[in-house]
Amino acid sequence: MDSSASPHRAAPRPLSVYLGAAMTLPGVEPLAVENMVRGIQKYQAHGFRRAGGKLEVVWTGGGSTLSFCPAAGEKCGAVFLIPSMINGSEILDLLPGKSFTRWMAEQGFNVYLLDWGNPAEDTTLQSLQDVTGRIVEIASFIQQRTREPVEAVGYCMGGTLLLGAAADRPGLFGKLVLLSAPWDFHAGDPRMMAQVMTGTPTALQLLEVRKALPVDWIQNIFARVNPALAIKKFSNFAAMAAGSAEEEMFIAVEDWLNGGHDLSAGVARACILDWYGANKPAKGEWVDLSVLKNNPVLIVAADRDILVPPESALAATKTLSHASAIRPDCGHISLMAGKNAQQTVWLPVRTWLGQK
Repeated sequence: MDSSASPHRAAPRPLSVYLGAAMTLPGVEPLAVENMVRGIQKYQAHGFRRAGGKLEVVWTGGGSTLSFCPAAGEKCGAVFLIPSMINGSEILDLLPGKSFTRWMAEQGFNVYLLDWGNPAEDTTLQSLQDVTGRIVEIASFIQQRTREPVEAVGYCMGGTLLLGAAADRPGLFGKLVLLSAPWDFHAGDPRMMAQVMTGTPTALQLLEVRKALPVDWIQNIFARVNPALAIKKFSNFAAMAAGSAEEEMFIAVEDWLNGGHDLSAGVARACILDWYGANKPAKGEWVDLSVLKNNPVLIVAADRDILVPPESALAATKTLSHASAIRPDCGHISLMAGKNAQQTVWLPVRTWLGQK
């Protein structure tokens, strides 16, 4: 615990949206809302703060940093981890004993973890081309250190961006793992796409005025995709034992969810209009995936994912016909933070990467 941190959180954000969406759900009992509010109050006042061990920073550029976690025991190679730009890299290094980064290092991989920093304040990350260029730049740095093609894992939007970067420089990369990375933005459960489209006029106004997309707009979308989730998760949190590992994991994940940054106008406009609106990746109008015919690809499509429906993640196989796929029985965040993540997601990824 970091005792110097303020004991009160303003999150979850935007709180009014969480409460409003939950209270207007059909058939919601007043007791359920009361339990949710109790859970929110407990979370806001809780003194626990994630305090993971610091990793060595080996590269910086713009506002981004690359951290290094050295392999333990017999070496299996290196792997480059790429998170979404919307939230920080903490989801890949949550807590001692629940860190994909450190677990992979224990499995013998030299792990390189990217953190995007604050994209809206990074003048060198103003377009999707800038972003994929940053991935290529870092991958080139890693290749200089390892003298091998770079094997990489992209989580959520990080996986979509990884495919874009690899399509630009396929020879730079080796194996690619995509963890719930959207590709066909119109496939599967329509709730996420519908909320983005509903919020698009507001987003475009904000981009004109602020020259960036506020993170609260993004959080608003997430809150409305599945308003029942807030009732369930905060009610469950209210009943968790004080000081339990379960309680600390909930707080670490919730802090990560609420710790996002604004997106630059160029990146946000492309994601909203080109990805969700025009569905350019699935139509082959963003990058050409056929150039990745020599890159082994593993697609992990979470079966209960609402934010990135499995049909969306699996759509890349229409071009990447050689890709392998697994469909773990979990949701989007459970890929990293679920009770069974190590067995159902991490171990298959580690095994696949370790195959010659």
